[in-house]
Amino acid sequence: MAVDRTLLRVELRRRRTSLESKTLLASSSSRRGAFSAAMQQFEELMSASAAVGPASRPITLYYAIVQAGLAVAAAHKTDPWSFGQHGLKLQNARAPIADISVGPEGTGAFQIVAQATNSPPLQMPVTVGALWSSLPDFEFRKLPSSSAPIALGIYADVEPDGPSLATVIVEDENPGREKFKQHLSDRLSAYLGIDGFTVVEGSYEEVRERRWTAQLRWDHRIDLDEIAPAYLHNENYFLRPSLDGEGNPPPSPFMTWWAMLYTFSVLSRYYPREWVAALNIDKSETAALLEYCLEEALDVVPQLVMDALDGEPTSTRHVP
Repeated sequence: MAVDRTLLRVELRRRRTSLESKTLLASSSSRRGAFSAAMQQFEELMSASAAVGPASRPITLYYAIVQAGLAVAAAHKTDPWSFGQHGLKLQNARAPIADISVGPEGTGAFQIVAQATNSPPLQMPVTVGALWSSLPDFEFRKLPSSSAPIALGIYADVEPDGPSLATVIVEDENPGREKFKQHLSDRLSAYLGIDGFTVVEGSYEEVRERRWTAQLRWDHRIDLDEIAPAYLHNENYFLRPSLDGEGNPPPSPFMTWWAMLYTFSVLSRYYPREWVAALNIDKSETAALLEYCLEEALDVVPQLVMDALDGEPTSTRHVP
C-alpha cells in the first residue's frame, strides 16, 4: 500500500495538540515547549530531506529523527527526558558499508529515546549490514558482502485449544528437501523468543526460487505480537534476529533506523569522499541500494515517529 505523505503529515500535525492531555506534556510547560519546537523542526527537516539528493540527505534525515525523538521523550519519558549528545559512535568508518560498526557511547539521545519507546538498547557495536538486514523494509535487498540474517515474515495458524502453529517465510538457497528441516532449525537459532519449536514434517515448500515456507509448531502457547511484532501497516508479522552475535534482542525498527541514519550521516558529514564514492551508480554496487534506503526513509520515518508518539503500531490503526 502506497503511503499518502500528505495525509501522514496532517496526522502528525494533529499530534501537536491531541497528545497533550494523554501524555506527560500536560505536566510541564518545558515539555510542551520542547515538544512543539522539536515537532516543527522534524517537519521542516523532513521537507528538506525530500529536496536534497543522497549525498546530503542522511544529514537532514538523521537530525529529523533526533528532533522527533526529543518530542517523543518529552511526551513519554520520565526525567531525565532531554539530551545533549548522540549516545552512538562509529567504528571502522572507511570499511565497506555493510562492515561499518556503530555502538553505544555513554547515555545520549539514542538511549533516552530507546527508553521512551520501550526499545531494547544497543549493548555493543553492531554492523550496518546487521541493522539493514533486520529491517523488513529490506527483506529482499541485502547489502553486498553482508551475511547477516534477515527479517522473516511469519503468520499464525493457531488451532483452538491446540498447539501453536505458525508459517515462516524464508529467503534462502535451496538446501534440498532432505536437508531443509535441519537447515531451517539452524537458521532460526538467530531469532529470539521462538525456542521450543519443531518443524512440521513435510510442511516445507519452495514456492519460488530462493523462497521457502515451512510450518513451525510449539506445544505451548506463543504470543506472536511479542516475538514477531507487526511492522507499520503490513499485515505480516516479522521475526527479527539478534544483531550482535550475543543473543541480545534487536532495537525496535524505529531505533534500528535511527542507528543506521546516524551512521550514514556521519559518513556524509565527515567522510564525504567515501560516501559519495559509495553512491556512484556507475561504479558502486551499493549505490542503488543506498538510494532506495534514503528514498524509503522519507515514507518510513514519519510512520515510525507516529507509532512512537502514539505508543501503538500503525498496523492497528488503518493509517495509509
